[in-house]
Amino acid sequence: MLEDTVCIVCGAGHGIGEATAKMMADYGASVVVNDLGVDLSGQDADEQPAQETVNDIEDAGGEAMAHYGDVSDLDYTQQLLDDTLDEYGAVHSISNFAGILRDRMVFNMSEEEWDAVINVHLKGHFSLLHNAAAHWRNRYKEEEFERQRSFLCVSSGSSAGSIGQTNYAAAKAGVLGMTRTGSRELHRYNVRVNALWPGAQTRMTESVPDEYSSTSGDDEARAPRHVAPVPVFLASEEAEDVNGNTLRMSSGTLGYITDPTRVRTMIKDPVETGGWTPEEVAENFGQLTEGLNTNKIE
Repeated sequence: MLEDTVCIVCGAGHGIGEATAKMMADYGASVVVNDLGVDLSGQDADEQPAQETVNDIEDAGGEAMAHYGDVSDLDYTQQLLDDTLDEYGAVHSISNFAGILRDRMVFNMSEEEWDAVINVHLKGHFSLLHNAAAHWRNRYKEEEFERQRSFLCVSSGSSAGSIGQTNYAAAKAGVLGMTRTGSRELHRYNVRVNALWPGAQTRMTESVPDEYSSTSGDDEARAPRHVAPVPVFLASEEAEDVNGNTLRMSSGTLGYITDPTRVRTMIKDPVETGGWTPEEVAENFGQLTEGLNTNKIE
């Protein structure tokens, strides 16, 4: 499925990123394995995790190259692209699993804890997409390549709201907005942008206290390798024209996540009537939300 395909997988030293890089190589891709090698909080960089993933790929007969750096740094992501092009001559797919956690209730969260998580997850996606989009746009204008390029953003179920993760949830919700916008901006250059909403047993999920965890089930069913088929599919030509979508994969369950959409509307012409008053909003709120859950606390 991925013969003659060059894939960059960021955050591929552990978890779902590692599983994705290995499966992409199994399906014939040349894989550039990025990982800064930090711990869960973003400290103590180490080159070993990325190199271990590369070693495993090569031991299995695949082609891979390790690359170490911080995806939130635009100079670094440009270098990542340049080195990949120097080594393989093209970049067909980029997937970004790089991430950290700094969990805290919102009233206890520090500015540094907020900034660190937003920087890695949200700016990291922007940094990669910005430089990749510029390259792919220029390449398309020069050559009008027929084969589509693929960028995979990685979001999370936390984007729907997760106690103790205001920073992480906000970043992952932002990633979905970036996916929808990027897909609209880049389709004309034969680039598709999609998102993954994964569920697996990883370092991140293991760090969440049981009382706040939404995960359950058999550890084997939640192994990261069971998520990897979705990124492999989206990187392949089998996913031609699949653009602006969010796919869910968890414990063998493949799902489709809808975009935000208006469920119900009530109209009062502001020119003819002067518009809504607060009293009228209160009076009509029950009818507007009838049958809907307006209390999101579970």
